[in-house]
Amino acid sequence: MIYLTNKTELPAPSVVISLIPIFVVCIALFLSVFIYETKVHIPLFLGAITAGIIGYIHGFSWKFIQSGYISSISRAIPSLLILLIIGMLISVWVASGIVPAIIYYGFDILVPSIYLPSIFIVCCFMSVITGSSWTTIGTFGVAAIGISQGLQIPPPAAAGAIVSGAFFGDKLSPMSDSTNLTPSVLGVNLYSHIKHMLYTTGPSFIISLIMYVILGLFLVEGSSDTAFISKYQKEIIKHFTFSGWLFLPPVIVIILIAFKIPAIPSLVTGVLLGGVMQLFIQDKSMGDFFNILYNGVHLSTGLEEVDKLLSRGGMSSMYSVVALAILSLAFGGIMNRCKMLESIVKKMTVLVDSRGHLIITTLLTSIFINIFSANQYLAVIIPGQMYESSYKKLKLSLKNLTRALESGGTLTAPLIPWNSSGAFIYSVTSIYPFAFAPYAFICWLTPIITGIFGYINITMEKED
Repeated sequence: MIYLTNKTELPAPSVVISLIPIFVVCIALFLSVFIYETKVHIPLFLGAITAGIIGYIHGFSWKFIQSGYISSISRAIPSLLILLIIGMLISVWVASGIVPAIIYYGFDILVPSIYLPSIFIVCCFMSVITGSSWTTIGTFGVAAIGISQGLQIPPPAAAGAIVSGAFFGDKLSPMSDSTNLTPSVLGVNLYSHIKHMLYTTGPSFIISLIMYVILGLFLVEGSSDTAFISKYQKEIIKHFTFSGWLFLPPVIVIILIAFKIPAIPSLVTGVLLGGVMQLFIQDKSMGDFFNILYNGVHLSTGLEEVDKLLSRGGMSSMYSVVALAILSLAFGGIMNRCKMLESIVKKMTVLVDSRGHLIITTLLTSIFINIFSANQYLAVIIPGQMYESSYKKLKLSLKNLTRALESGGTLTAPLIPWNSSGAFIYSVTSIYPFAFAPYAFICWLTPIITGIFGYINITMEKED
């Protein structure tokens, strides 16, 4: 057998052979997620090994195969660093009182007659600031579900507004892990990616807001349960000192983002300013600051609901996501380098031979991977690497691809019960995803609008 290092000297493996690593991942994921209820990391590792073995048997040298996953992972290193920084940012903003203050004062603006649009907007704002849909849902969202019961508003409707707002804000935040990961995998500028998503998420936001206003008018039957709100506010104020200075770090980070300062310096600035607030306003020690940055916040107030609200974050909380991203990129990089993805995509030319078909195929592929793999990161990484060459062939900017990946992969994740996002939301709100899915307007409107824009050629930018 001759082992070559130049991929152009070898033909692509057949479709049947190229599909073997995918079948291995699919079977392993099924066993891991549905049978043994374990993490999805090992199935991806097995898929990468299988792809490497097939590539080696086909004739590619180990050095050549290695260059595939190294190249794939190296493009995402800035995003992986951002993931770790985001973990620190969440923890220090909670410990410094920034997030508790936002939650505390957020309660005061919830008016029964406009409850649903109010929590939708508040979740949008909080998610943009924190860069985390999960943090928004796990903090303000949990309390908002309880408040909805006092207002006699169906909790699934409130959960839908919370999820819509949280994931909408997440998509527009330069501090979001998935929003950073998706463009970095394809070499797209972060701010260009966010701006391009506005063309589809903007209309879906406006439509959703109108629908929440109308829906809220029909659902509100009671009045606000002030005792319920007061319980949370009193417990929060007992453990945190509030000051107007706490709103300075979010404002500064927003200003930095507005002036297009790169994500890492902006995030690091947020971490450092949060540390200053923790040291001087919350009167914590430098040792507490270092410990929280790594291990996150673990609050013990005696009130379980508040403990769940504010115990989170830390660099260590992101290790699993970072490992998952590395394994996903390794798997996709080997598949791409050894021409296996090329072989599969060539057989799908009937589906990607036009702009509209390509957008729809991207959306459906992301949704399919979301459903089967139960992880939204795979739903943007794998299709991104599969269809990159197809977008270039049609002279379409890769911003169109990253937008479709976010629409189909990230925004549909919370609607799938066994997806990591859907499972998380169910665990903190006790509302099943299928119950709140009809009310999570952003999550299913955005993919529809993205597909329509693809077919009628609206905001489909050409490659420079």
